[in-house]
Parts: sequence; structure tokens; C-alpha cells
Amino acid sequence: MAIKSRSKLDSITTPVGIAKYPWVNTPSTKFVEGGEYSCSLVLTKEEGDVIVKQLKPIFEEAILEKSEELGKKAKSYELPIQLEGDSYILKAKLKPVNGISKKTGSPYTRSIGLFDSKGNPWDKETIVRGGSKVRLNVRPKTWFTSLLGVGLSLELLAVQVIELAEGEFTEQAADSFGFTAVEGGYVNGGETLDQALDAEEEEDTLTADF
Repeated sequence: MAIKSRSKLDSITTPVGIAKYPWVNTPSTKFVEGGEYSCSLVLTKEEGDVIVKQLKPIFEEAILEKSEELGKKAKSYELPIQLEGDSYILKAKLKPVNGISKKTGSPYTRSIGLFDSKGNPWDKETIVRGGSKVRLNVRPKTWFTSLLGVGLSLELLAVQVIELAEGEFTEQAADSFGFTAVEGGYVNGGETLDQALDAEEEEDTLTADF
């Protein structure tokens, strides 16, 4: 159940982070009937702190509102952005089927926007994999259940892909799992890590406003 006064809020665009377990081309049906778009985003502590500061006033107001309604302090659930070690993990999701249209009686469906670094529509045949550099546009939504209390979720509205990891563990993907370079180790394809990084640095990275 959404908190009435906070059912619709302004969206937030995140900084560029590393995507973990993205389901943005198509919704995953593994755990949610009807499917669900989702993406976790790895951010630095400084970047995450900024988002937490944006979300906390919304969350605290929702708790206060529900507490007044209940006549006692409402319990609360954790925010969808949590500090893990030196990084924040932000979680956003969107169910493509959201109720029934009053006008047509048909299921009301939603999709997410997917764009490249210049803001052009993304070719949805190209899979966005974990380790890609992306930024998200998300909308906070507060809710309440008797079991969990007051909570705040981030609806995934759009994704902008800044740097694509295509079917392999790139340097960015390895970083997202806590792996760093090991001198003298095996390098896929016979190319040293330094050579691979030098080649990447020579390529221009295209960026644009979301």
C-alpha cells in the first residue's frame, strides 16, 4: 500500500555507476510472476551519500505520517541503497504489469526507457550486461505493509548506457566483484593488462546528458 501523500514523487538521476545483475532489456520472470525490470548500481560512498540525503527526508516524512495515522511509532524497512564496504549498492526495479486500466479493463503495462551515451534509443537486441557503466533514472515510492512497516522503493524508469560490457568480464565488471589486477597472472588472449588498458584509453568515451 502506497503512502497517500507520497505516492508520486520527482525522479532522481544517479551518477554513472557499475551495473550489477541488470534486467533492463526484458523483464525477468524468475522470481516475480509477470516479470520485473531491475538493476543494482554500484556507487562510491560520496555519490551514495548524496542520494541517501535526498531519500531520507521523504522516508522520514512517510514514517511520521503513518505513525500519526496509527497513533504509535510505525516500524520501518531499510532504504533501497545500502553501504557495503566502501561502496553503496542502489537497487531499482519496475513491474511491467501494474494493475488493470479502468478505461479498457486490460492490464496496465509499463516499460523502461533505454538509451545510449548520446541519449539515442537503445537497440534492445543488444544486451546490457553486468559490469556496464550506466546511470539510472528512478522515482522514489513510499509504501506500508503491516509486516514490514513503512518502506521506500526506487522505481526504475530509464537506463542510460555509458560504456557497454559485452559478454565478458571487463575491468569494470571485475571491480564490481572486488577483484583487482594481479601482476604476472594469465591474461585472456595473450595481451597484458597494461596493453589492454592502454588500448581502451586511446578510444574516445562518448558521454551526453541523460
